[in-house]
Amino acid sequence: MKDGPYQIGVTLLRLVHSYDNAGDLFKAIRKAHPDAKKKDIVLAALGVMIDQSQTDEIATRKLHAMAMENRAEV
Repeated sequence: MKDGPYQIGVTLLRLVHSYDNAGDLFKAIRKAHPDAKKKDIVLAALGVMIDQSQTDEIATRKLHAMAMENRAEV
């Protein structure tokens, strides 16, 4: 069963501070959600980024970088 944006978002929040590189974060999310499409991961990252923008600047920057690196193929 394919994970939805909520499940991917929860994983993003859990892992975002463990990775400095956006590419490594994306790979970790792919490993945790192997059936998720790139589009689903990017959209979940953007949603979490918006939710966290007022409270967690570091997470917001990392999620923004990951979304921007992977946006071309969405």
